Amino acid sequence: MAERFDAIVIGVGQAAPALCARLDKEGLKTALIERHLLAGTCVNTGCIPTKTLIASARAAHMARRGGDYGFARSAARVDMAAVKRRKDRVVRQSIEGLKKWIGGMKHVELIRGHARFWARAGSA
Repeated sequence: MAERFDAIVIGVGQAAPALCARLDKEGLKTALIERHLLAGTCVNTGCIPTKTLIASARAAHMARRGGDYGFARSAARVDMAAVKRRKDRVVRQSIEGLKKWIGGMKHVELIRGHARFWARAGSA
């Protein structure tokens, strides 16, 4: 037997969690469907990782300019493996926080899979 939902949200990107929270608050049974990466491009491969890497680069840059600010200048050697671990940790924390938020919604069901729209033959 087919399961029925009041709303279907496709893709767990920027807007989906807030939309689902609103639907949950209204008591609407909601399917949240994600095919690949929970939290979308921004958290996984875009904004968050980029800004995290930029923050590390800025910290190294500022350490190298210590003399300009009245403290001993540092060589500030960058450990790229550590920078990557930090970036991965920030991304993982974002995703885990999102999972916890969605998991706390009583009327929202996270479904892993590919969603698509299709029309039956003869329908307009």
